[in-house]
Amino acid sequence: MENNVRYFPATISTRAMHQDMPENNDDKYWIRVTASNDKPDLHHSIMDPKTTLRNFEADAKTTPGVALKDHHAYRSFGYGRSSDAVLTDKNELMIDFYILKNMEYEGEGREFRTSEKLIRAIEHGLINQVSVGFYGEREVCNLCNRELRRWYWWDNADSNEYCTHKPGKKYEHNGRMETATYTVFDAHLKEVSLVEFGSNRDTAIEQKREMRSVIEEILMTDQEWIAKLRDTLDIPSIGETDDPDVVVRSLQTEVKSLREKIEQLTGDAEAGKTFREARIEEAIKHGIRAYGEHFDEEYHRAYYAELPIAQLEKHITHNKKMGDAVLPAGRATSDTHEPPPEELKARLKRRARRR
Repeated sequence: MENNVRYFPATISTRAMHQDMPENNDDKYWIRVTASNDKPDLHHSIMDPKTTLRNFEADAKTTPGVALKDHHAYRSFGYGRSSDAVLTDKNELMIDFYILKNMEYEGEGREFRTSEKLIRAIEHGLINQVSVGFYGEREVCNLCNRELRRWYWWDNADSNEYCTHKPGKKYEHNGRMETATYTVFDAHLKEVSLVEFGSNRDTAIEQKREMRSVIEEILMTDQEWIAKLRDTLDIPSIGETDDPDVVVRSLQTEVKSLREKIEQLTGDAEAGKTFREARIEEAIKHGIRAYGEHFDEEYHRAYYAELPIAQLEKHITHNKKMGDAVLPAGRATSDTHEPPPEELKARLKRRARRR
């Protein structure tokens, strides 16, 4: 296989998922492959939808189609051929393949010796990923817009003709750190092959995506892990470093600082809660003084609980003013004293007895 051919992932689905696929018959078993899209993959490359993906679509539709192979096997006729393809509005390339039934396959390195075993593995989800091989590509860096040539990275690092960025590495660009990616233009589809894991995460089957992400995390290098951690957490104290111990120490400092802030904020929140409750009770007290039995305490307690403190203070001032008007504060006195009616009656009865 040529050194300049790289592989991108896809997914396999059967007629049970797509009713518009051709009918299975005694000779052919049909599958539909989500072969590629215009999203970045683990190679940090992007397939150009106007050239590369359109070429892929045409190549898969052209007789006799492209081969469905096993792990990009060199000099292999494959398990089947493509028959039709379509590039969707979302720039997802869908290819229909047929696999000949009742076939026995020759050659070394075959995962499946018969088509029956292959079909059974596909139907039970044991085979659910594929990748595409291509040729004739033109690769352009998305940071400097120069052509990518991997063998020029070190020998001609100062060359103005070719890109000197390494895909996947971060560089300062337009005032911020960006990951170097590149776009694949003008490529043609060579073959589609069965693999365990493809490189484009966006084309993974949903049920497999969780386990797939775990495996990818395990396989990440220290540098990739640190870069992902820095981008995700956005912690300034994690500088440009490849030393995991430095990152751990930075995180410990950050966590300690956050815990202290949380403790302080928790104390402030409790104090604020106590203060609010006291002010609500003050508003209720003056409301009862002002309106007596007409004051709906339950309603106003819930209403005051939702008010901003500034608004609550206005209600307290208003209720107090109304309450003072109805029941003035302090002790009122007068020159004449009228005894209560019951006391007056008792006094009159005592006078009557004396007579």
